[in-house]
Amino acid sequence: MWKSVSQVLADQFGAYYNIKSKEKVHTGEMHEAWVIDDGVQPVFAKTNEKSYRSMFRAEADQLALIAKTNTLFVPRVYGVGCSSSHSFLLLEYLALQKPTNEEFSAFGVKLAQLHQIQGPERYGLDFDTWLGPVYQPNEWRDNWAKFFSDQRIGWQLEICKEKGIDFGNIKTIVEKCAGRLLKHKPQPSLLHGNLWIENCGSVNGKIATYDPAVYWGDRECDLAFTELFEPFPMEFYESYCRTFPLDKGYIQRKPVYQLYYLLNFSHRFKEHYVALTRKLIQLILNDEI
Repeated sequence: MWKSVSQVLADQFGAYYNIKSKEKVHTGEMHEAWVIDDGVQPVFAKTNEKSYRSMFRAEADQLALIAKTNTLFVPRVYGVGCSSSHSFLLLEYLALQKPTNEEFSAFGVKLAQLHQIQGPERYGLDFDTWLGPVYQPNEWRDNWAKFFSDQRIGWQLEICKEKGIDFGNIKTIVEKCAGRLLKHKPQPSLLHGNLWIENCGSVNGKIATYDPAVYWGDRECDLAFTELFEPFPMEFYESYCRTFPLDKGYIQRKPVYQLYYLLNFSHRFKEHYVALTRKLIQLILNDEI
């Protein structure tokens, strides 16, 4: 595999990339991650079996899509490839630090600028993506309430049920969530889609973000996820809203958007996420939140 990696990087950098060191830095739910170095240019590499090449290709395409907007700072894509047995994604290596509140303030402006970019008048994407290791369908829809309730809430509820986690009548939950969004017709924004504190880090005075789950949707989805577990500093929200004020009714829609991420975490990690999700569903069904 590493010979194939060197060949892809040689094409990228215009000179042979002789790997002198390899350090495994992370083994996640699906992929292994490495920092490789030729003594000049360190590179971050994600690796897996050959069948995961399409997933790596989708991640590369999403990062490139965000990069083209000149808003959020994302790692540069060096290439996607495969050997006889493995596939890999090669990215710019970033020595990440914990962001400061001042950096989060600037990041709020950048996210607002991303969300203001004009795009299609529909919701979805030209290709499907993944939220973490979980397939995320992005079939185009004209109706936001139907898109989100079916392709986000309903989709995750079905996955949970297949994995033995029953949250109740799926049709009832989906219809209730759709009802909350029925009168909301947001201008489609390009979303990071997987924006939480774990996917952000500081480098050279600005925040980089990664592991996206991109699609065109309601910008409030990104903001709702930032608030779910460890909220971003208040400076982030203040600068975002100064740049692009929120629409009326966000507080009522936020629980539905957060439910998507909690459902995803429930069947991935179980533990207390299932209890949190069950409680949130009941609050939504009973109009208590």
